[in-house]
Amino acid sequence: MLNSLEVAQELIALGFRLIVDNVHASGYQHSTLDKPVYIKRREDQPVGKQPLVIHPDYQESAVWGQITTLTPTVPNPAYKNTNLKGFPQASGTQSRLGIALDVSDVASLRQLLQLLGYEISAQFILEAGAGTCTRPESPLVEGELTDTEREALIKARIGQGGYREALLAYWGGCAVTDCSVPELLRASHIKPWRAASAGERLDPYNGLLLTPNLDLAFDQGLISFDDEGHILLGCDLDPASAIALNIIPELRLRQIEPRHRDYLAWHREHLFRD
Repeated sequence: MLNSLEVAQELIALGFRLIVDNVHASGYQHSTLDKPVYIKRREDQPVGKQPLVIHPDYQESAVWGQITTLTPTVPNPAYKNTNLKGFPQASGTQSRLGIALDVSDVASLRQLLQLLGYEISAQFILEAGAGTCTRPESPLVEGELTDTEREALIKARIGQGGYREALLAYWGGCAVTDCSVPELLRASHIKPWRAASAGERLDPYNGLLLTPNLDLAFDQGLISFDDEGHILLGCDLDPASAIALNIIPELRLRQIEPRHRDYLAWHREHLFRD
């Protein structure tokens, strides 16, 4: 089944935009849907159990019977969370009420969204830097897009906006420090764009959300991280400069998954100046 990070990545790829960014739930909206959808979040790990939350009104609609067949578990129609902006308030509490459910795979997620009213306007998988476009389900052809539209799609699918939102959804703040001000955070690939495949460029596990001092030091190979997430200080980073930048040996990634480790190993081998 899909976890929270995987659901968020697919929503962004389908053109949803992040409207609520909270440590417990992130809200996503699409222009073809009347109501947002939410994704559960935890700081220590991607949520695996019923990560997607939809509006309670859908329980009364004609498609509800079809929705329940999309997942291997029974949806929870009484999920409560104070961060579900736009959802009805649960009786007697400050919490908002939603329906939490599992999604078995990407195909089921797309089917579910279409049942809720989502309309595919341009479903592209854009190959980064290749200038090509494959369209497994799209009714449009590349020639129907203007240069401006094509550029906007590229940015939404593989560029600054979509990738950064995926990292914000996963990390919730700096991957190392407690900084959670989005304007002070930079989305950075572990295995850099120039060396990564198209899939690796899209993979949120190939990304860190860092404060500017850590981001620049990481990109320049002055720091890296071991398989447990502990920071490594390079030989070219002199102690006085490290202290001035508050880059100290006690720092570490706030969380680390097995899928991060291959990328970090590449960074240590090819970029880190140890």
